Amino acid sequence: MLNKRRNLVAGICLLILLLVSVTPALAGQYYINELLDGNPPHQVLKEGPVVRVIQPVVPKPVPSAREEKDEEVKKETPLRGKVALTFDDGPDTHNTSAILDILKAENVLATFFVVGEKVERYPAILKRIFNEGHLIANHSRTHADFSLLTNDEIVELELNPTSKAVESLTGYYPLIMRPPYGSLRQDSVIYLQEQSWRIVRWSLDTFDWDSTRNKPEQILSRIQSQHHNGAIILMHCNGPATVRVLPDVIKSLRDLGYEFVTVTQL
Repeated sequence: MLNKRRNLVAGICLLILLLVSVTPALAGQYYINELLDGNPPHQVLKEGPVVRVIQPVVPKPVPSAREEKDEEVKKETPLRGKVALTFDDGPDTHNTSAILDILKAENVLATFFVVGEKVERYPAILKRIFNEGHLIANHSRTHADFSLLTNDEIVELELNPTSKAVESLTGYYPLIMRPPYGSLRQDSVIYLQEQSWRIVRWSLDTFDWDSTRNKPEQILSRIQSQHHNGAIILMHCNGPATVRVLPDVIKSLRDLGYEFVTVTQL
């Protein structure tokens, strides 16, 4: 009996080790995105941690004939509001250039959360983003998981070098940032806010980064079901799926009555 108990304890310990050995960055990415994808309605604050807002169920009163008619008219009237398209992980010469071509043709401004190493590698694309009027923001230098870094390391190794690289090319030092994978400890949130950094996550993930569910119809379905005024829409520069679906995303949101702005204009 004692040997059986020992074997059971050993098995449980082995299972725990296997679970915690999952790559932290990948686990963080899936955690925040599954949270957002599986539990609507939601709101992601522009500063601070993910916050879930669930409204209590309230019985609706039976509408009068006039109210029903007014409701029908309201449904036919396009929504009026603003949304921000955001693109992570650029710049690069292929996908970012194609995204910029589409945005220019559609007369849409967006926000690009850039990676410092790529800014250094593709300065001409970074300058094009800036010169065409888009907002440039900071997405770290190496795409590290910030939850594994000290607060000083986050600023000194990841944020400051990236913003300095952008400043050397444009004269603009971004103080808006998005942590890779949306991963950031609460103490880091407080620390960065005290250092004047503005933390921007997202409220609508297109999942263009996930090859198992980023077909155009899947992305458009998320737009149709999760769109809302003030939406911060997460997309990426590092895959062809974004380029393929972007014109339809813009058309779909325009048909819904939305205006495209940068995150600072929401």
